[in-house]
Amino acid sequence: MPENNKALTPAQKVEELEYAALNLSPAEIVETYGRIGSVEYSARALAIACRFRGVECVKALVEGGASFEAPLTNYMFQTYGSYGDDLSVMLLDNFPDRTLTYFVVTPKIYKSVTRADGTALVPLPFEKRAETVKYLCENGNKAAFDSGELLYYAILFGDEAMTAELKKLGAEFSEYRRKMLTDKGKPKDLCVWTCLLERLSAMNFADVLTRLSGELGGEKLHCTDGIYDALSDKLYRPENLECYLELFDKPKLKKTNIMKSAVENNEPECLAFAERAGWLDSAKTRDELIRYAAERKSAECAAWLLDFKNRTADFAAEREKAEKKIIRELNAKSDSVAELKKIWSYKKREDGTIVITGYKGSGTSLTVPARIGKSAVTAIGDGAFSPFHDRVIVKNGALLKTITEVTLPEGITEIGEQAFDNCCALRSLNIPNGVTAIGNRAFAGTALEKLVLPHTLTYIGDRVFSKDKLTVVAPRSSYAEEYCKKHDIRCEVKGEENGI
Repeated sequence: MPENNKALTPAQKVEELEYAALNLSPAEIVETYGRIGSVEYSARALAIACRFRGVECVKALVEGGASFEAPLTNYMFQTYGSYGDDLSVMLLDNFPDRTLTYFVVTPKIYKSVTRADGTALVPLPFEKRAETVKYLCENGNKAAFDSGELLYYAILFGDEAMTAELKKLGAEFSEYRRKMLTDKGKPKDLCVWTCLLERLSAMNFADVLTRLSGELGGEKLHCTDGIYDALSDKLYRPENLECYLELFDKPKLKKTNIMKSAVENNEPECLAFAERAGWLDSAKTRDELIRYAAERKSAECAAWLLDFKNRTADFAAEREKAEKKIIRELNAKSDSVAELKKIWSYKKREDGTIVITGYKGSGTSLTVPARIGKSAVTAIGDGAFSPFHDRVIVKNGALLKTITEVTLPEGITEIGEQAFDNCCALRSLNIPNGVTAIGNRAFAGTALEKLVLPHTLTYIGDRVFSKDKLTVVAPRSSYAEEYCKKHDIRCEVKGEENGI
């Protein structure tokens, strides 16, 4: 440890405090705090003490000034790897190995730690952690501890003992947390909430959500496309489906996907629910599910569906309908607006041109159309191909991660923010001459290794490229070349200002 305390940097103070929290006695922690002075990031040291050391060490830290406060700033992330996560979750018995935030995974959450003398510490038993929780509830303002937030995570992570203890101590959700659950909240918090819902198992789905709803006095939980997608793979169980329909406002339903999930899990009871709800009234849907059950070798579901068909089908009417469909398909053109609508989401601008806002197809090598009907395609919208963007149809998220090649047409002038963000398999993409603007994070998180930029560019946003693996080819004396120099991006310069 440095002897000259004035020479300690903020980061060194944080390191000393975390060392003390892990290795020293409460009295020595107090001495350390008195020697090094205030510490700008003490949440991790406090979390370590909560999980592995006990209430006396926690008291020593809090009395010295430690708290769970963790501002959400670039500086805090770059210096300490903190994205503002609530590290009081370290008091829980069990939780995901990683806490998910808006863009990245932070911070380290320890299952065990090793002290300076080589001995390993494992999490304290519940009784010891309960003592710490009681102290923190009594000193919440001083420690920046929100018992309602810990209650929220305890319910989500299925920690029944801690949930009961917090309720005994009077913990309640904050107004902000209630609003986030029933209306909407900040993007980061919604993203974490959605990701945590995705981690719920089908077995504890109904129990966890019923408990959360109970803390809200029975008020409906808010539903978005992202929230539905996080839950949809658990709705094949009838009890989960009924719970979802009861607890969420404006519940979204992708009925065929739910029934396919029931087939995958061989749950004919969910198909019986679908029959009662009228989801199997379409002969096309029914026959598609029969084929799917046969392909998946889901014997019980296949038998149920065949029995349902024999009980309900009007075979003569179905033959007539099938013949009419064949005629319609023969008359349809592959490039018609109706056909393109099946593949692309888009909107028309005031000038009559089209912005592509999403992809609904199934291929991984794509060619964006130059025109839809009589209107020219001139822009790729914000998040159009990003698996995590709000405007993307969430069911396509997994597919968007597998796209390997995209060909853009001449006539494109703009590529929006996060347009291809996290298309992690994307290796081939052209930027046509005529493109003037590329938005923030447009190609972040892709597998692009080389990208040729045109001389027509006049604007490139922040964090557009994955710099560690990408080489940009830019015209000499162009805006693109200057951008690459300014942002330390590998750049090959070719040709003159008027083109490559």
